[in-house]
Amino acid sequence: MIVRARTLEDLPACATALRAVHDVDGYPTYWPQDAARWLTPAGYAAAWVAFDEDGTALGHVCVVQGLDDPVAAAAAGVPVQRLAGVSRLFVAPAARGRGLSLGTALLAEVEDWSRQRGLQLMLDVVDDGAPAVQLYERLGWRLVDRRDADWVTPQGQRHQVRIYLAPDEEVRGRA
Repeated sequence: MIVRARTLEDLPACATALRAVHDVDGYPTYWPQDAARWLTPAGYAAAWVAFDEDGTALGHVCVVQGLDDPVAAAAAGVPVQRLAGVSRLFVAPAARGRGLSLGTALLAEVEDWSRQRGLQLMLDVVDDGAPAVQLYERLGWRLVDRRDADWVTPQGQRHQVRIYLAPDEEVRGRA
């Protein structure tokens, strides 16, 4: 397995992996008309992808800037201009349970990139007790808020989301 910076040529393989995630997990909630474009959201700054030896995309993550979240900024003790967000993080179903620690590896790339730029990372995740919540907490991400999502499900529900801040270096070393 290799984790590296994403290129434009990687987008079709990433979209294929995303489709498998959507079919199994319902993420994203709404399947985008253009999955490759969806993987490059507003505020996009950088992205990484994990590939198997045969070139199959196994996971993806990107980081976005330009967040306006005064609650997270206050919890982190930074101005909103120093916030960056983890976005479009997923691991393909075929890669799960293989001991690859892809979620951890992808988050490490985002954390390193953000640290080098003096940015505070945050993320949001649906508050459903899924493996993603367990991963963030195991890695030392700090829960700072719970709120209603800014989107609705196809059934018209507005989920609760958890807002996390990345661990500092001391916490990361213990995780």
